[in-house]
Amino acid sequence: MAKGGKIDIMKFSVNRNSLFYLKIQNHINWFAFFVAFPVVILFGINFSFLYFILIFFLLVGKYPILKIKDNVLILPLLFAIGAVISVIDLNSKNPNALDRSLQVLPNYIYWTLLVIILVNLRQMLNIVIFSKYITLGIVLTFIFYIIQDNFSAFKFILNPLSPNSLSFIIICFAAPCFVYLNTVKKNKIFSYGFLILSVFFLILEGRRAGTVLVFFPCLLSLLFSKIKIQNLILGFIVFILGFALLQQESVKNTMEQLNPRIYELVYESENITTGDQSYLVRRLQVEKAIIIFLDNPITGIGLNNFGNYSVEFQGNFEGSELVIRKEKTNETSAHNSYIMLLAEGGLLLLIPFILLLIYNIIKFINFYNYRSKLENAFYWSYLAMNIHFYFIAEIVNVHAWFTISITTLLSVKYSKIKNIG
Repeated sequence: MAKGGKIDIMKFSVNRNSLFYLKIQNHINWFAFFVAFPVVILFGINFSFLYFILIFFLLVGKYPILKIKDNVLILPLLFAIGAVISVIDLNSKNPNALDRSLQVLPNYIYWTLLVIILVNLRQMLNIVIFSKYITLGIVLTFIFYIIQDNFSAFKFILNPLSPNSLSFIIICFAAPCFVYLNTVKKNKIFSYGFLILSVFFLILEGRRAGTVLVFFPCLLSLLFSKIKIQNLILGFIVFILGFALLQQESVKNTMEQLNPRIYELVYESENITTGDQSYLVRRLQVEKAIIIFLDNPITGIGLNNFGNYSVEFQGNFEGSELVIRKEKTNETSAHNSYIMLLAEGGLLLLIPFILLLIYNIIKFINFYNYRSKLENAFYWSYLAMNIHFYFIAEIVNVHAWFTISITTLLSVKYSKIKNIG
């Protein structure tokens, strides 16, 4: 970094106090807000995408937003190339397969650009202000979800949210929002209220994985400011106390009344693998993905074609008889982001994606004690999101790629700082 508060990249210099710098920083914050508040649409397009286009055209030619100057940015580029090749080398015989692939291909390009551009703009991101806008977006999203039925006449500008959509948004952003409210704003009551409301909503909606993947990242991001022995001991004590609490009859009864599915997950998990139809359908889709992969290992069957492709199921697992003969089984969603990418794009699409996820996990561990509690909170939600990918096909989602972009940005930032030091 140059002296005098300037950023020098490829002979390009921006003063941190310049109007241009402040304008771009402000646009990035508002882009984050509309990602966290994905309700506003214009001509059927989410407003966050329109804001991204605005940032792109404000910076293109003026700032090196598309330069692959960090090695990790090769991975999202390879991901985009894999997506394009899977469309060109289409292995599905269905007549509408190409149209389906072309419909979503722009999204894959968008997500790739999102990662590359945000990483290149890392010098312009103030993580505290950035988190403020995300938190505001999440709070408004909650409010809108509760009252959205009153705005059904405004669907042309206000996009209603499904329980699945809200659940995934909470998983992606709950930890940084919780830590921002708790440690930056120092509003303990509001922060714990936010956490309780989030968990309570997920329980009521029957989001079994979501409940766990919101509660624990928030708790861990608060407890583990640094990786130290005393923090590990504290975490172990909290785990033991939490386990003991779950064994109380009053807690069991309350859980069973609120949501029997979550009760079964916690207290009767052995029944899930053989009798829970949601689990069995997911297991069947894994089998389908493997069948597709063995036939098309390199480029897959084309983007957006998993539910448009038929296989002959074997059902070689206990409980398969409950779901294998169901109508439209082949048309069901993959229910799993990893197997969906494997089936639709083959190894060319999945490998760079997995390597990008692993890169950020390694950096999460390596630089944990260097980052602030708020920055680490983004990684805790990132880990939760990666786990959730196994239970739902939500990788085709801007919230997922926004979260990947921010963690990659932080990974590159601290790698550079350590190299300078």
